[in-house]
Order: sequence, then structure tokens, then C-alpha cells
Amino acid sequence: MISKILSKIRGNRIGYNVGRKILSTPLFVNNKLYNSLYDKKIKKSIEKLNKEYPWGVDIGTTNLCNAACIMCPHSKLKKMGTMDMNLYKKIIDNCSKLNIRIITLSFFGEPFLDKQLIEKIKYAKEKGMFVAFYSNASLITKELAKDIIDSGLDGITISFDGYSKETYEKIRKKLKFDIVKKNILNLIETKRKMKKANPKINLVLVELEENKKEIKQFYREWKNKVDSINIINMRNWANDIQKEGTKESFHFNKKIIRKPCALIWQKMVVDWNGDVILCCDDWNHSTILGNLKEHTIEEIWKGDKLRKIREAHIKEEFWKIPLCSGCNKKSIWWMVNP
Repeated sequence: MISKILSKIRGNRIGYNVGRKILSTPLFVNNKLYNSLYDKKIKKSIEKLNKEYPWGVDIGTTNLCNAACIMCPHSKLKKMGTMDMNLYKKIIDNCSKLNIRIITLSFFGEPFLDKQLIEKIKYAKEKGMFVAFYSNASLITKELAKDIIDSGLDGITISFDGYSKETYEKIRKKLKFDIVKKNILNLIETKRKMKKANPKINLVLVELEENKKEIKQFYREWKNKVDSINIINMRNWANDIQKEGTKESFHFNKKIIRKPCALIWQKMVVDWNGDVILCCDDWNHSTILGNLKEHTIEEIWKGDKLRKIREAHIKEEFWKIPLCSGCNKKSIWWMVNP
């Protein structure tokens, strides 16, 4: 019965978010019985995942960005560039060989600044992969909207952090609210006219002091226009930044017992230069596991560096990994099939 309920929740974004909030509270997480059952679930899942390769790979084909968001450390980047097509094809071919079928073509930049993005989408789709990415939608012209839909893209998540022009432009500096909103609506309309089911269009809003009073209005306006809406908390980028211009910082809740992070058994993150980094919070490459110019996915995934990090997580010695020691993400192991 429980497994049937969880299987339904896993496929439902609202169910996932509600479950994540409930099961991240001290009432549940610090309960002895809950902890005992949860530890068994984690152990069983790790035993299975240790024999496998990542479920999905995030490929940041570019880390160039045309925005300056107040909750993002992008301005601190020292090296920027775009992944060349040969390296990209090598990675996709490696994924295909290992039967890795979920590809996210974004990490720490705006995907549409990669001039070969459409070509890269098509190449992954030719290999039978599910392809999606995150975008701020500022560059989606009418012509590009058609190309996106024709490419076979499965999903696009658009970061749109305000209901009003004033709020949006306060958060997403350098971007224009009216242009972005027009681009989103045009993508929706173009998809309707072309009678296509994909890409699924998801809006994501990062809840901040600046926009939290607008969330209900935001949801009411967009709920019948897009495929889904996700309201998320601000990430602390492994405790590496504070929100620009404020004293606001999101530290990990020390009152909550931490557990190993599921992501280091599930997903690989590759930046534009081929560096494989520990997770999607490692924007400054503090923990490089290897480089796919020189190594294969198999070699890095089963390598000593990642094995030692996983061992530290299993022992709950998060302090051994600087990136993990200050992370404010909660790992949701009940979302992982045993």
C-alpha cells in the first residue's frame, strides 16, 4: 500500500513538494522510529545504486549568462565558455552506451547563449534520450520558439520570479519583464498552433522576501497556461553566498539530522569544459571528480574520488567535504525506488 502511494507521489510535482516539506521537519526527521525505517530505506537504495550508473546527466553546454540575479553567484565566475560539439557528442555517445536516458542541457548559464543548442538537442534526441533544460526565456524569439518545438525537446523549465514588473526586475537584473513574459506566452501559443504536446513548459519561482506576497497572484495567472508551476526555496549554493545586497543567508538547519545525499548516487554534472563536478551546487568547481575529455563516465562514476565522498556521506561525516558541510538541501530518499 505504501509503495503504491509513493509511486503516485513520485510522479506528481505537487505531491513531491508537499512530501519534501513534511518529511524535512524535525517532527519526522528526528523521530527515532522514522530514522530507523529511513536508514533501512537508504541502505537498501545505496546497495542497488552502487551497481548502477547515473540515472541522468546534467550537461552545462555554456556558463554564459545574460542576467544578474540577486540570489546567484554567477558574477564571481572566472572562466566562461561553451562546450564544443565534439566533446558534447562524445558525452552523449557515452551516455547512450550506458543506457543513461535523461539529459538536462543546463547547469550554470543560459542555454540559449549556446549557438549550437538546437543541434545539440537534436543529437541527443536521435539517441533516444529525454532532453530538458532551464532557461530565463529572455532570448526565445518567435523563430526560435518554432525551432525549439521542432527539435523534439521534452521539457523546458523557465525561471520567472515575479508576478509584477517591479518585483521581477528587482530580482532578475538585466532582464526585462515585458519581453520575457511575451516570449513565454508566444512559446505557449506556438506550441498550441503546431499541435505539439512537447516541450512541457514548467515555470519555477524562487521564493524570496521580494516576491512572496505575489505568489498567489502568480499562481492564479499562470496555472491554466503552463504545464506545471514549481515554487522553490532559495538555494544557498553550499553556503557559499548571501543574497546580494542583504544579510539574508540560508544555512543548513542544524536541528535536523542529516542523511547521505541521494544526488551523488543518482546524477552526474558536467560543465562546459568537460569537468565533472560533485553536484549542481558546485558552481566554482570546488570538487572536481575528473574530466570527460580525458576519462569516461564509467571511470569517474566508479572512481576513488567519488567513492570516498560517498563513504563520508554514509558515515555522516559531511564536514570532510567542504561543499557538503554547509549545504541546505534535503535529500529525499523516499523518492528513490529501492
